[in-house]
Parts: sequence; C-alpha cells; structure tokens
Amino acid sequence: MHRINRINSIKTLKLHLYNAAFTQNGILRLYSNNNLNAFKLIYHIPKIKLDFSKRPQMILKRSLNQDNNVTEKSSEAALEDSNYPKPKKKDLDNDDEKEKRSGLFFRIMEVALTTMVGLAAIGIGGVFYHSWYERNEVHKVKLAFKKPDQLIESRSGGFLESEEFLETIDKAIGGRAPGKYLLLVGERGTGKTNLILNAIAKINQYGVVLAEAHSDSEIFKIRLGKALKYTYREDYIGQLFYREAPERGSALLDVEKALNIVEKVAIKHYKKRGRPLVLVINHIHAFKDDEEGEDLLELLQQRAESWAATKIVTMVFNTNDYSIYERMRRVASQMEVIMVRDLKPKEAINLLKTKRQESEDELEKIVERIGGRLSYIKKLAKESDIYATVKYLENEERNWIINQIGLIPNFEGSALDKQQYASCAWKLISAIVKSPTHSVTTSEGRIITGNPKWINMMDHDDIIMIDENHNIKANSKILLNIFEEIVNQDGFDELLDNVCERVKEINKGQNTRELIWSKSNNQHIIFGKSKEN
Repeated sequence: MHRINRINSIKTLKLHLYNAAFTQNGILRLYSNNNLNAFKLIYHIPKIKLDFSKRPQMILKRSLNQDNNVTEKSSEAALEDSNYPKPKKKDLDNDDEKEKRSGLFFRIMEVALTTMVGLAAIGIGGVFYHSWYERNEVHKVKLAFKKPDQLIESRSGGFLESEEFLETIDKAIGGRAPGKYLLLVGERGTGKTNLILNAIAKINQYGVVLAEAHSDSEIFKIRLGKALKYTYREDYIGQLFYREAPERGSALLDVEKALNIVEKVAIKHYKKRGRPLVLVINHIHAFKDDEEGEDLLELLQQRAESWAATKIVTMVFNTNDYSIYERMRRVASQMEVIMVRDLKPKEAINLLKTKRQESEDELEKIVERIGGRLSYIKKLAKESDIYATVKYLENEERNWIINQIGLIPNFEGSALDKQQYASCAWKLISAIVKSPTHSVTTSEGRIITGNPKWINMMDHDDIIMIDENHNIKANSKILLNIFEEIVNQDGFDELLDNVCERVKEINKGQNTRELIWSKSNNQHIIFGKSKEN
C-alpha cells in the first residue's frame, strides 16, 4: 500500500479511478492499493468532478515547471514521486549559454554605439547652430544700418532748421567726416534733433542708426537693441543649458555686447565701402547723474573715441545740458562740439515771412517777445491767430517757472530743499537781469549760489543756459522777459530776503545738537562730535 502525505509542488492533480475524476488545489490524503475494487476514500474533497464516460487506467499528473513540459506517469510512479519529491536541477546547454552571452554583448555594443552617434550628432548640430546664430546676429545688425526706420521717417521733414551747422552735420551723418565724433549741445527746442533727422532723411537712412537715451539703463539697453535689431542672445537655444551669474547680466555688459556687434559690422562695411557707419545717441542728458549714468556715458564715449581713431564708426551725441559737455570734455580728444542756439532775430523774421502774411514790423515785435527759438516759431507758423499763440506761450512759461521755483515766505520744514533751490535760483536770476549783458560768468554764478550743483540743476531744468563762452543766461527770450517782470516787481527783494532768512533759520535748527553727558564713556557730545573730558 502506498500513502500520499502532502503534495506541495503540484498545482493541479487529476486522478482517474474507475469512473471518478478528483481535482483539488492543495493537500490531498488518500489510501489505495493496486486493486481497483479495494479503493477506499479516506479524506473528503469538497470540489469533485465526476466523469462516468471515461475509464482511464492511469493517473495523469500535470507538473508545471519552467519548460511547461507535461509528463505522463503510472499511478504508482506518480504517487511515489509525490511522496518523495526530488530537487529539480537546471541543465543549461553550453552552446545556448554562449549564444545568450554573445547576444547580450552585441546589444550593449549597439546601445553604446547608438548613444555615441546621437551625442556626436547633437555636438555637430550645436556647432553648426552656433556658427549660424553668430552670422545671423551680425546679419541682422547689418540690415539695421541698411533698411529705413519708419519712425524716423515720420519724425523728419520739418521746414524750419538752422542753416549754420547744416553742412557739418550733413557730412557727419552721411559718413563723409571720418576720424571724429560730434556732440550737439543746445537748449530744448533749438532744433538739434530736427537737424539730425533731416540729415538722416537726405541719405535715406543708409548706414545710420538712431537710439533714444533713457534714465534707466535697462530701458536704454532695450531701445539700443531694438534700433540695432539685436536681441542680446535672448533667443539663443544654448542658454537653455546654462545660466549666467546675476552680476554678469547688467545692462552695461549688454550694451558692451551690442557695441561689439556694431564694431564687427562696421569693419566689414568700411572695407567694402570705405566710409564709416553712423550711430546717433539722442538726448544723452537723460542719463542719471550718478555712478551708473556716468559709467554708461563713459562706455559710449570710449567707443566713440576708439571708433573715431580707426574711422570705422562716427558717433553723434545730442544733449540739452552743459554739464554733459563738461563731463565729456575731460577725456575728449576726437570730439567736435556744436553749440546749437536760438536763431538771430533777423533769421527768425525771415523764416516767419515764408509762412505768415503779417508785416515785417509786426513780426519784429513778435520775435522781440518770443525770441528765435525754433519750436516757438514753428507753432506761430501753424496757428491762425499769431497774437493769441504768443500770449499762450508766455502764460505757459510763466506758470511753469512759478511752479518750479516759486518763492514761499513762511514755508514748512518739509519744503526746505525746494525753497533752498528756489532762493539760489532767484539770486542768480536777479544777477542776470541786473547785468547789462543779461549774463554772468560761471565763476560768478558759483559764488552767487554757493554750490555748483544748483547751476547744473537749473541748466537741467531748462531755467538757464550756458553758452560756449561759459556765460550763464536765461534759457529763452520768453523766460528773460518773465524774469525781468518778476524781479522788477515791488517787494521782490524783500520776499527773496525773507525766504533766505527762513532757509537759514531752518538749517540752523536742524544743525543744532544738544549737549549730552555720557557717563559710560565720560564724553561730551557737542554738535554731533565727541570730545574727551
């Protein structure tokens, strides 16, 4: 008799005895002998399938191994193997093992080769892309000097302009004056920008780029890039793989990069055409009077000097402030200065004659009131009622100057800075009005104001002007007439003295310090200074 105690490795066991087939996943206990009639079931199996159509004479055992082979054994052999399971041995064929190893090796080599080819393709593509991008950047800047700018075309074309400096400016803008750079200095409205725009229009903007200055260096960088069609590598795909340090991304460095591209284009243009390119920076007085503004102006002037020496680029600067001229003159060796002033009375009358129907005597009286400022004459030439226009211009200037430097006799401490500036301004204006030439020298102006910064502020605010002989005058004829009217009023000197006394009183109160006794360090602190006992 044979006994099956536990079958662990068999997932499905079918016993075909007589007409019954028993199926169970798990543990099976039964007793049997070789005689079919002596079969006796000892353990009850809950899942039994009865099949009376078959009379198998052997037990089929399905053994699920790794090769999914099905073996057929006799009932005695199956029960014997189930009672005493033998450990399975994995027989590996040597040829198959070698074939598997060689296949794995070739797969590794294939992956490595594919990776190397991909990296090489990316590297070669990156080199070609970088070369194309550099050429394209230079090409875009080159097109900026060739294609006209629609905004410049819309601003040019004025009928009024000063003829004194036309030839000099036309030559510089046209690239016919190599070896120097220009600085145009003049008051607001004298026609400096109009001279430049008309000169650019005469050559159809070929070889010229104009950029507007701004107090914020970041905005100026954007304006310069727009004028040059230079994007500062913002669209460069290579920037996806690295990031510059914050200290390396300043506006000054970007402006330097843009000027480097201009230099590359200018060298090629000079070799081909034999004349320089022209770069115009308009309204450079907008740069702040601080460290950043001075650095930016110094950067532009250094380029202007080097380019003028090599004759590849002619730079043209335009400013309203005399202080810009003083700053640039310190290091200038190739700079030519053009002082653009108001038209002389006779020139202004002749210009108005071409557009007005009034008599010469009437025009002479009008010019006596407004002077030869081109911006004023242009307005008079367009308006139908010339006398109403003159009155409007005078009232506008009067209200503006009172809002800027109006005197307040009993002002509060918060208005100290403005009233100190106003009192210094009216001291200087009073000296100008009382002078026979209606002017004072810059050295006299520094003595009158007590601080040169007030003169620079008044020049920046278009209250005064400084000519090529270093004389301080009223900014315009209209302002001079207003200054004379205010200064000659009764009680003006008394009002100015009261404001000056009030300024001194508040300054004295702010500068006074209490006497403090300090026991910790045994010191007297008098007027903000420490002194040992």
